[in-house]
Amino acid sequence: MQRNTLQRKRVMDVLTSLEGEHPSAERVYERVHTLFPTVSKATVYRILKDEAAHGTILGVDLPRDVGRYDSRTDGHYHIRCRVCGRVSDIERGDGELSRMFVNDSGFEIENVQLSFTGVCAECAKQMKTASAPSADAKKI
Repeated sequence: MQRNTLQRKRVMDVLTSLEGEHPSAERVYERVHTLFPTVSKATVYRILKDEAAHGTILGVDLPRDVGRYDSRTDGHYHIRCRVCGRVSDIERGDGELSRMFVNDSGFEIENVQLSFTGVCAECAKQMKTASAPSADAKKI
């Protein structure tokens, strides 16, 4: 049973304020510590882990990335920019992804976590600008 402590409320408020950022536990701790210096790092990490285990927040596990958290728990997926590391949401379509797979294992599927990797629009624009030939190079 989870206790509804002031520390828990503060951690959850900070996570909610970072919605869309998909912060790591360290990022949440940094923000909590700035606002409430008496809350320890261990407390922040424990609260995030407990809340994810109870399903009140999502633990976002992306390949080759630190564990992140998401206060948004409705059905959606995540995409991570391989250049800058930013994580964004991808909405689910009409169909449920779990119906695409044959499930004869006897398991009842409760959750599907799917993540994508790509290049965000901002990084793609910077990469395109950096690779474009300069005006001097065109004259040669």
